[in-house]
Amino acid sequence: MKKQKIEKIEPSEPSMQFVLNYSEGREQTSRVSKEEIRRAIENLDKYGDVWLSNCRTVITPYGNCSGISCMAVPDGNPQVAVYFAMTDGLMRYVCGGYRSDDIVRMFYNYFERLEIPEISDWEKGHYTPVPPDDEPYYLYVDNEEYKYITYEDVLAALENLEAGKCTLMLLKTPAARTVIWK
Repeated sequence: MKKQKIEKIEPSEPSMQFVLNYSEGREQTSRVSKEEIRRAIENLDKYGDVWLSNCRTVITPYGNCSGISCMAVPDGNPQVAVYFAMTDGLMRYVCGGYRSDDIVRMFYNYFERLEIPEISDWEKGHYTPVPPDDEPYYLYVDNEEYKYITYEDVLAALENLEAGKCTLMLLKTPAARTVIWK
């Protein structure tokens, strides 16, 4: 009996990689899970802001979405924002008054299905975050996070990406600006 050759089918695009960021009280993580998302949003008062960003932008009718966030506000009604990468910064759509369960659902939809909430009636504005002076750069290669990196580390990661040794690379700069390669 002749053995049949089994061909390995490669996905057409690498899988999406996410990073969960906190404004205060915790390190950011690239090991994102539904449980971690729920925990972060339920502890929004402790963290102030929670961002879920992805290494590859999601193409939507509004533009290339780079992430979703939730911000604690003094009146107790958190605001949700969806961000779109522009050549000169970020465009942000913001809306408040959502319950925690609704916010968790929005984050899950973005995390699992790359879907953004309906934002047509949300407030739209240009967003340029101001970084703290001591905020470091972070490098993510596939599912690994690297802190305290050098220029040579970034070049080595790019070389590995070009050589096919990794599938995704994210350089997160101060001010939450991201440089993504795939």
